[in-house]
Amino acid sequence: MLAMFVGRVQELQILGREYNRSRPSLIVVLGQRRVGKSTLLLKSIEGRSHIYYQATKLTDSDNQMLFKQAIAAELGSDPLLNSLNDWAGIWSYLQQVAAQRPGLTVILDEFPYLCEAQPALPSILQSAWDRIQAQAAPLNLVLCGSKISFMEELLAERNPLRGRQTIELDLAPLPYRDAVCCFPNWSPIEKLSAYGVFGGMPYYLSLCDPSAPLAVNIREVILDRGAALHDEPNLLLQAELTSVSRYASILHAIADGCKEWGDILGRLRDIKGSSQLSPYVKKLEGLRLIQIIRSLDAHERQRQYRYYLDDPFLSFWYRFVLPNWSALESGHSQAVYERMIEPFLDDYMGCLFERICQEYMRLYGQELLGNPAQEVGRIWAGDFDIDVAGKLLDGSVFYGECKWWKNLVGENILDRLIEHSTRTTYGKGNIPCHYLIFARQGFTADLKARAANNPNIYLVTPEKLLGP
Repeated sequence: MLAMFVGRVQELQILGREYNRSRPSLIVVLGQRRVGKSTLLLKSIEGRSHIYYQATKLTDSDNQMLFKQAIAAELGSDPLLNSLNDWAGIWSYLQQVAAQRPGLTVILDEFPYLCEAQPALPSILQSAWDRIQAQAAPLNLVLCGSKISFMEELLAERNPLRGRQTIELDLAPLPYRDAVCCFPNWSPIEKLSAYGVFGGMPYYLSLCDPSAPLAVNIREVILDRGAALHDEPNLLLQAELTSVSRYASILHAIADGCKEWGDILGRLRDIKGSSQLSPYVKKLEGLRLIQIIRSLDAHERQRQYRYYLDDPFLSFWYRFVLPNWSALESGHSQAVYERMIEPFLDDYMGCLFERICQEYMRLYGQELLGNPAQEVGRIWAGDFDIDVAGKLLDGSVFYGECKWWKNLVGENILDRLIEHSTRTTYGKGNIPCHYLIFARQGFTADLKARAANNPNIYLVTPEKLLGP
């Protein structure tokens, strides 16, 4: 198991700047389960005066008692603190302390658990925070939670804390470049494959053994009965939803290749019509479990959407683990891997490779084209697809093709890409146009020669995707 902190440079800078302000700061941090919120917050307060309390599913009185113990551990024992028996008194106490200890940071992790035990807590906190702001006490208060729907509702209209946050940090999974730092000695292809399986969730990556091959990590972390991630998607859904079966069926359908609305609806026999399906899809999108993409050249009124799972690990689990659940529960993880996963892994990675290339252009495209991307997406119609497309800040456009092939990619792929780019309205009139070919294995000599003589043709290997 890895014990390392990778990435999150921008997030640490944002938190550090907020902690250092002379005014009170109310910081809301949200994100999916396992995305590394607690680890980030603990890293951000290293060397700072702080009180960190991670709530659990206890009674309100027990949570108050444990929170007071966390306060005493940082500030020292105080009979006055021990005598307090409600949240209002605790916040009043912290307000007085903040005036004497500028920059004190208080973190309430898993804040939703506190509110489950005491539903009035947001209102109590609002009243206390208004007093802290009026006094200008230099206190940093961080509210953090994994229940995305609850944390978003915390800041919604008519909620007591609405508008009082000074920043809101929605923590996303690690970008692929940061994620693959967990496998420092692996080849570029192996690193990208690991991201295709485990994605960018820090907890999932921390379970991997970089000294063992990918196949061993897949078996020991995911496939084996009792493995840490064996039933993770079900636990993820159960943490947010009261009934998970239809949501799980939608995720399974999308992972199995149902990317269009009609395909998903046709797969779910017990859902009658779009009006029944829509609330489920909207909820999954809100939970960051699915991604809805519109073709870049779609007209405003066109419903030209495709649906993808937003996390590579979920894609892998619903594609390979769920269909083989009975065999895995019978202890046949080795056979399942050899017969049902390994032969199809390259096909699976083809779609994930497109996602990686899109992320490359979104985050690192300036390394290749000299300007950051203004937008990145994909284009499709009934008879053609463009895997990666977008515009740069200088107004130029780019079109890209992605091939997770074991063979070299040749000129025919470039010619097809150029031909497809003439059939879309996206980017018409934008000069210059950049053509990008992303390939797992490399390129033929003829394609390399052609790219060498044309500054608008770019050939991108796994090495380049992983950066300088």
